[in-house]
Amino acid sequence: MSHDPNKEFDGIRQADNKLPTWYTVSFIGTIIFAVIYLIFYHVYPGDWSQEKQYAAEAKAHSELYASSQTASTGDAGNPFRGDADAIAEGQEIFTSTCSACHGPDGKGVIGPDLTDNQWFNGEGSEQMVFNTVMEGVVNPADPANKRGVMPAHKTTLGATRVWKVIAYLEETNGNIKVEE
Repeated sequence: MSHDPNKEFDGIRQADNKLPTWYTVSFIGTIIFAVIYLIFYHVYPGDWSQEKQYAAEAKAHSELYASSQTASTGDAGNPFRGDADAIAEGQEIFTSTCSACHGPDGKGVIGPDLTDNQWFNGEGSEQMVFNTVMEGVVNPADPANKRGVMPAHKTTLGATRVWKVIAYLEETNGNIKVEE
Protein backbone atom coordinates (compact mmCIF):
# COMPACT_ATOMS: atom_id res chain seq x y z
CA MET A 1 0.00 0.00 0.00
CA SER A 2 1.43 3.31 -1.07
CA HIS A 3 1.26 6.55 0.89
CA ASP A 4 1.62 8.60 -2.23
CA PRO A 5 -0.58 11.75 -1.94
CA ASN A 6 -1.11 11.78 -5.70
CA LYS A 7 -2.97 8.52 -6.20
CA GLU A 8 -4.22 7.40 -9.55
CA PHE A 9 -7.21 5.10 -10.20
CA ASP A 10 -8.50 4.20 -13.65
CA GLY A 11 -6.59 7.04 -15.21
CA ILE A 12 -7.98 9.60 -12.78
CA ARG A 13 -5.37 11.29 -10.69
CA GLN A 14 -6.33 12.44 -7.18
CA ALA A 15 -4.52 15.61 -6.23
CA ASP A 16 -3.79 16.56 -2.64
CA ASN A 17 -4.17 20.33 -2.82
CA LYS A 18 -4.32 22.46 0.28
CA LEU A 19 -7.43 24.53 1.03
CA PRO A 20 -7.23 28.20 0.05
CA THR A 21 -6.23 30.53 2.88
CA TRP A 22 -9.46 32.54 2.68
CA TYR A 23 -11.46 29.34 3.13
CA THR A 24 -9.50 28.26 6.19
CA VAL A 25 -9.68 31.75 7.75
CA SER A 26 -13.45 31.91 7.11
CA PHE A 27 -13.95 28.50 8.69
CA ILE A 28 -11.95 29.36 11.81
CA GLY A 29 -13.63 32.80 12.02
CA THR A 30 -17.06 31.16 11.92
CA ILE A 31 -16.11 28.85 14.78
CA ILE A 32 -14.82 31.77 16.86
CA PHE A 33 -17.99 33.78 16.15
CA ALA A 34 -20.18 30.82 17.15
CA VAL A 35 -18.36 30.40 20.47
CA ILE A 36 -18.59 34.13 21.28
CA TYR A 37 -22.28 34.20 20.27
CA LEU A 38 -23.02 31.15 22.42
CA ILE A 39 -21.34 32.67 25.46
CA PHE A 40 -22.77 36.17 24.98
CA TYR A 41 -26.40 35.22 24.31
CA HIS A 42 -26.88 31.85 25.99
CA VAL A 43 -24.37 31.32 28.79
CA TYR A 44 -24.07 34.87 30.18
CA PRO A 45 -26.87 36.91 28.57
CA GLY A 46 -26.38 39.81 30.98
CA ASP A 47 -29.21 42.32 30.91
CA TRP A 48 -30.33 41.51 27.37
CA SER A 49 -33.25 39.21 26.67
CA GLN A 50 -35.72 38.88 23.87
CA GLU A 51 -38.60 39.56 26.25
CA LYS A 52 -37.02 42.80 27.52
CA GLN A 53 -36.28 43.95 23.99
CA TYR A 54 -39.89 43.29 22.96
CA ALA A 55 -41.24 45.09 26.04
CA ALA A 56 -39.07 48.13 25.24
CA GLU A 57 -40.25 48.17 21.61
CA ALA A 58 -43.89 47.77 22.68
CA LYS A 59 -43.52 50.63 25.17
CA ALA A 60 -41.96 52.87 22.51
CA HIS A 61 -44.78 51.99 20.11
CA SER A 62 -47.51 52.76 22.65
CA GLU A 63 -45.82 56.06 23.57
CA LEU A 64 -45.58 56.98 19.90
CA TYR A 65 -49.25 56.26 19.26
CA ALA A 66 -50.64 57.17 22.71
CA SER A 67 -51.94 60.55 21.58
CA SER A 68 -53.65 59.06 18.54
CA GLN A 69 -55.30 56.35 20.62
CA THR A 70 -56.92 58.89 22.91
CA ALA A 71 -58.08 61.30 20.22
CA SER A 72 -61.73 60.34 20.54
CA THR A 73 -63.86 63.42 20.28
CA GLY A 74 -66.84 62.18 22.30
CA ASP A 75 -69.92 64.09 21.15
CA ALA A 76 -68.04 66.76 19.20
CA GLY A 77 -67.90 64.68 16.02
CA ASN A 78 -65.08 64.26 13.54
CA PRO A 79 -62.30 66.83 14.04
CA PHE A 80 -61.13 66.32 10.43
CA ARG A 81 -64.47 66.81 8.66
CA GLY A 82 -63.93 69.00 5.61
CA ASP A 83 -60.11 69.13 6.01
CA ALA A 84 -58.79 68.43 2.49
CA ASP A 85 -55.37 67.21 3.69
CA ALA A 86 -56.94 64.86 6.24
CA ILE A 87 -59.39 63.56 3.64
CA ALA A 88 -56.53 62.83 1.22
CA GLU A 89 -54.62 61.03 3.97
CA GLY A 90 -57.82 59.19 4.93
CA GLN A 91 -58.14 58.00 1.33
CA GLU A 92 -54.57 56.67 1.40
CA ILE A 93 -55.21 54.88 4.70
CA PHE A 94 -58.49 53.46 3.37
CA THR A 95 -56.77 52.21 0.22
CA SER A 96 -53.93 50.54 2.12
CA THR A 97 -55.89 49.16 5.09
CA CYS A 98 -59.61 48.93 4.37
CA SER A 99 -59.95 48.30 0.64
CA ALA A 100 -58.97 44.64 0.92
CA CYS A 101 -62.33 43.92 2.58
CA HIS A 102 -64.46 46.92 1.62
CA GLY A 103 -63.20 47.33 -1.96
CA PRO A 104 -61.26 50.23 -3.45
CA ASP A 105 -64.45 52.25 -3.87
CA GLY A 106 -66.03 51.17 -0.55
CA LYS A 107 -68.75 49.12 -2.24
CA GLY A 108 -67.74 45.98 -0.39
CA VAL A 109 -65.93 42.79 -1.27
CA ILE A 110 -66.11 40.51 1.75
CA GLY A 111 -66.82 43.45 4.05
CA PRO A 112 -70.07 45.41 3.85
CA ASP A 113 -70.79 48.21 1.39
CA LEU A 114 -69.87 51.57 2.95
CA THR A 115 -71.56 53.69 0.29
CA ASP A 116 -75.17 52.73 0.94
CA ASN A 117 -77.32 53.69 3.91
CA GLN A 118 -77.42 50.24 5.52
CA TRP A 119 -75.31 49.86 8.63
CA PHE A 120 -74.99 46.44 10.24
CA ASN A 121 -73.52 47.54 13.55
CA GLY A 122 -75.54 50.60 14.52
CA GLU A 123 -77.34 53.62 13.19
CA GLY A 124 -74.58 54.96 10.93
CA SER A 125 -73.42 57.93 13.00
CA GLU A 126 -69.83 59.12 13.01
CA GLN A 127 -69.33 57.89 16.57
CA MET A 128 -70.81 54.46 15.73
CA VAL A 129 -68.51 54.10 12.71
CA PHE A 130 -65.56 55.29 14.83
CA ASN A 131 -66.34 52.78 17.60
CA THR A 132 -66.83 49.96 15.09
CA VAL A 133 -63.47 50.60 13.45
CA MET A 134 -61.63 51.09 16.75
CA GLU A 135 -63.12 48.12 18.62
CA GLY A 136 -63.86 45.79 15.68
CA VAL A 137 -66.80 43.43 15.35
CA VAL A 138 -66.82 40.03 17.04
CA ASN A 139 -68.38 37.12 15.20
CA PRO A 140 -71.54 36.26 17.22
CA ALA A 141 -71.13 32.59 16.32
CA ASP A 142 -67.63 32.55 17.82
CA PRO A 143 -67.29 35.24 20.53
CA ALA A 144 -64.05 33.70 21.83
CA ASN A 145 -62.36 34.53 18.52
CA LYS A 146 -60.79 37.92 19.23
CA ARG A 147 -60.09 38.60 15.56
CA GLY A 148 -63.80 38.72 14.73
CA VAL A 149 -65.36 39.54 11.40
CA MET A 150 -63.81 43.02 11.48
CA PRO A 151 -60.49 43.43 13.28
CA ALA A 152 -60.09 46.22 15.80
CA HIS A 153 -57.85 49.03 14.57
CA LYS A 154 -57.36 50.76 17.93
CA THR A 155 -53.71 49.80 18.09
CA THR A 156 -52.92 49.49 14.38
CA LEU A 157 -54.32 52.81 13.19
CA GLY A 158 -55.13 54.84 16.29
CA ALA A 159 -57.95 57.33 16.70
CA THR A 160 -56.47 60.14 14.61
CA ARG A 161 -56.03 58.00 11.52
CA VAL A 162 -59.47 56.40 11.99
CA TRP A 163 -61.07 59.87 12.10
CA LYS A 164 -59.26 60.74 8.86
CA VAL A 165 -60.66 57.62 7.20
CA ILE A 166 -64.13 58.58 8.43
CA ALA A 167 -63.62 62.10 7.01
CA TYR A 168 -62.80 60.47 3.66
CA LEU A 169 -65.89 58.24 3.89
CA GLU A 170 -68.07 61.25 4.75
CA GLU A 171 -66.72 63.05 1.70
CA THR A 172 -67.48 60.14 -0.63
CA ASN A 173 -70.60 58.82 1.14
CA GLY A 174 -73.37 61.13 2.24
CA ASN A 175 -74.98 58.40 4.33
CA ILE A 176 -72.88 58.76 7.49
CA LYS A 177 -74.89 60.75 10.02
CA VAL A 178 -72.88 63.82 10.92
CA GLU A 179 -73.07 64.95 14.53
CA GLU A 180 -73.08 68.71 14.92
